[in-house]
Amino acid sequence: MTEQHQAFADVIVNTALGVRPGEKVLVELTGVDDGLGAAVIRAVYAAGGRPFYHQMRDNLQAAWLAEADAETIRLQAEWDTARMRAMDVYIGLRLSDNPFDQSDLPRSQTSLYRTWYEKPVHFETRLPHTRWIALAVPNAAIAQSAGMSTERFTEFYYRCCLLDYNRFADRMKPLAQRLERTGWVTLRGRDVNLRFCVRDMGVSVCRGNRNLPAGEVFTAPVPDSAEGMIRYNLPTEYNGRRFSGVCLELRAGKIVSASCREGDSGALAGILDTDEGSRRIGEFALGTNPFVTKPVHSVLFDEKASGSFHFTPGNAYSASGKGNVSRIHWDMVYRMQPEYGGGEVWFDDVLIQKDGRFLPEDLIPLNPELLGPEISRPTGDTKHWREE
Repeated sequence: MTEQHQAFADVIVNTALGVRPGEKVLVELTGVDDGLGAAVIRAVYAAGGRPFYHQMRDNLQAAWLAEADAETIRLQAEWDTARMRAMDVYIGLRLSDNPFDQSDLPRSQTSLYRTWYEKPVHFETRLPHTRWIALAVPNAAIAQSAGMSTERFTEFYYRCCLLDYNRFADRMKPLAQRLERTGWVTLRGRDVNLRFCVRDMGVSVCRGNRNLPAGEVFTAPVPDSAEGMIRYNLPTEYNGRRFSGVCLELRAGKIVSASCREGDSGALAGILDTDEGSRRIGEFALGTNPFVTKPVHSVLFDEKASGSFHFTPGNAYSASGKGNVSRIHWDMVYRMQPEYGGGEVWFDDVLIQKDGRFLPEDLIPLNPELLGPEISRPTGDTKHWREE
């Protein structure tokens, strides 16, 4: 177990989740871990918690799901829901040798899984009933996707994740406060022209207590309010399938047209036809992490990049109040720096961001060259940081 593993496990267990003595903690690993999982389990014990673990593999999951019927999936979900309900805390460590291991599954099977497993286990149980965190773990596969050596990506990963979260949260508060006072958001740029209402919807700060790396301020559009179009300028993945140049057209909050430049257009349509809510938007968020400096092709990173936003078909988080309901939640990312064509973010009649840079005086400290030096080192006091 390396010192990095120990430090990061301490951030997960103490900074992010504030595990207390006697609490039951499920550590769920997807893939083969190189030591972080063991470090997390030890950190849970050190905090006085009771760790339980479960390990999965994407290729085995694909083999099981290929011929599973609804009743088989429902029974698995019934057992796993009971386990999840018994937990106080959930830690999801996600790594895969091949993120496309499930790409050959027919849409009918992935739809069954979303309906009979993801919805009861995760949307209806984990999200509302546990304190939880999910993160991708550095390995050779994600480093290859990012176009980096494994060593360089691992350094990049910890630079993005091992932060002073107290200061980071403080720097994001003015943005959250502005969004709370906003009625309408307007997004303009190359391949994006959107307007939607966020009045009286909840606003949250991603401060390292839900997933890592941290760094976004998010809300949900009023479900029937979004109008316009967007062609996302980063690739996106869902159910082991990758799509590029996804283009959505919205009227009265509903996606009325969807296409992609690369990828299976039938699979795209199938995902968006999962249920009544899957063609409406469940989340809008602005990324603020100054260290996510290039696309990684992992949404947990790309959605946090400073100068980006994501506009998410599907389910809204419960913190967003009266948001959309769906069995899917598909974060798709648009970057607004000049090299991507630039763009503008307006809160009502105030220009908040242009070409990826915050403009109002109270938000200028969120720009990367100022924010990075402020949050680049943990304080060392990782106990009891999480807000109740």
